[in-house]
Amino acid sequence: MKQKLWVFLILVILVAAGCASPAEKDKKDDKKQSEHKTEQSIKYHRIISLMPSNTEILYELGLGKEVIGVSTVDDYPKDVKNKQKFDAMKLNKEQLLKAKPDLILAHESQKGMDNKVLSDIEKKGIKVVYIPETKNFEEIYGTFEQIGDITGRKSQADTLVYDTKHRVEAVLKDVPKHQKAPSVFLEVSHEPEIYTAGKSTFFNYMLEELQAQNTFDDLTGWKKVSKESIIKHNPDVLITTEGITRSDYLKIIRKRGGFENIDAVKKRRIEAVNGDTISRPGPRIDQGLKALRDAIYRDEQ
Repeated sequence: MKQKLWVFLILVILVAAGCASPAEKDKKDDKKQSEHKTEQSIKYHRIISLMPSNTEILYELGLGKEVIGVSTVDDYPKDVKNKQKFDAMKLNKEQLLKAKPDLILAHESQKGMDNKVLSDIEKKGIKVVYIPETKNFEEIYGTFEQIGDITGRKSQADTLVYDTKHRVEAVLKDVPKHQKAPSVFLEVSHEPEIYTAGKSTFFNYMLEELQAQNTFDDLTGWKKVSKESIIKHNPDVLITTEGITRSDYLKIIRKRGGFENIDAVKKRRIEAVNGDTISRPGPRIDQGLKALRDAIYRDEQ
């Protein structure tokens, strides 16, 4: 259930994040640069993280003890089960204030979704930092550095960037040789409607890095697609990122009329990958990338 909630949360947040104007993003960048100059000497001891990826970064930077609260969909590392939970989709100002945080890490889209709550929190003297959406590995590494700068853990962040970058490079280096890029359909959600990732998304970027073709690269962003359009695009591989098993996904596919004509179904190329590691732009992204690589090229390894 948590994985399904996380899929829904990430869809809503990423779609909302795409609505920010270039001018707004420029202002955020200018503000971020000025903040970096003054934040490094400040130590935070009561941190609330409203995104699982930010939580994982904080723990990797050695700040697990300073984290006092996380989102209701946080489930990694195991220690988060002992932290106070906050509904990132519907923030409660009184609950946040009662926790007495000195730093809140939120996603940039939450500035629009929960603008009044978080702006009121800032007026109380509590630092609120909005972490931007990431669409490639370099931006993920930039997030590590941003959080490291804010929390006074720059050297640890540099080490995390170095280690993660080398693990990612090792995964990409082992992509099997192939003559034609396989066409891949990534199913982000199947209930109540089918969603996938188009261009300008991190999922599409990962497919390109793995030398595969996104079946729906003719779309942009996170989109709802019909069963008929999936059949028409005729992918070589069907992959769910929803956190269900391969056998459960196969049962879902078998109930869809017309899918028996898709090449992926004919060749039994129906796969499942961990929805957390592939969708969270954090320290475990190499694990998600490896799982995606192995799912795409299972018959070629």
